[in-house]
Amino acid sequence: MKFAAIDIGSNGVKFLISRPLDLNSSYPVFKKIEFTRLPLRLGDDVFKNKEIGKKKADLLIKSIKAFALLMDVYNVDYYRACATSAMRDAENSKKIINKIKNETGIEIEIISGVDESKLIIKSFLHLLDEKTDYIHIDVGGGSTEISYLKNRKALFTKSFNIGVVRMREGKVKQKEWDKLEDWCRLNLSKLGKFKSIGTGGSMNKLYQLAGTKEGSFMSLKKLKSITNKVHKMNHEERVYKLQLNPDRAEVIDYAGDIYIKIMGIINSNQIISPDFGLKDGIIQELWNEYFHNKASHQLKVVPK
Repeated sequence: MKFAAIDIGSNGVKFLISRPLDLNSSYPVFKKIEFTRLPLRLGDDVFKNKEIGKKKADLLIKSIKAFALLMDVYNVDYYRACATSAMRDAENSKKIINKIKNETGIEIEIISGVDESKLIIKSFLHLLDEKTDYIHIDVGGGSTEISYLKNRKALFTKSFNIGVVRMREGKVKQKEWDKLEDWCRLNLSKLGKFKSIGTGGSMNKLYQLAGTKEGSFMSLKKLKSITNKVHKMNHEERVYKLQLNPDRAEVIDYAGDIYIKIMGIINSNQIISPDFGLKDGIIQELWNEYFHNKASHQLKVVPK
């Protein structure tokens, strides 16, 4: 049994093929069979011009064609393709999605920020302590989602148009920050003790650069220190000294700034960053649908 996830984000496009190692578990360990990340940076076009340009649209179509071929070669059973902030905002997204469907047979869903957060949370929810409350922060290229988790359930989630590519392009408005701060103070200020979880490729990388052991919490002080270190480095130093991918090197300091600001607003001094994301949540949901209802109409069969 093999599942594939396509995550079309504002910064990169990710493709994952996995298979469960236990066919009798609701939350099996998944073995990664194939993973590819392409730095298409759709947000560059969308946040400037409100649409995806021809060059990036062509690259996206070629990418999906390649993914369709890989799913066929690997004999993938079911897949799901989700697009997030950049495609939500692009005025020509439906046209591109229809062209992709016609040329590849792959159906792409544009999901809301709240649904994006729910899927990400599904990837690590079973690992959480049921007696601990959590605030989950996911910073992407175009949006940031904040959720409050209690008893392994997301009680409420809010999405904001704040992301690393938007920040880089100078497209995050102060009123959006004001909206985020007002929402946090209204919904999170009276909570009891909680722990913070941060997801997103840039956060995972900051976590690693800080030398934080997997499964351990990183202090806000450490996050500020590593973000400040990155701020002082030019692009070449980030790529060669920190060994970052060029597209990640351009935005990682913006991610640090976003997390630092939000942690200050919610009065959080520590954060943990599990190596899970939207792609992993998609795989988990596909398994859930198969495991609980093998006849589910929501399971999309790979087109041949």
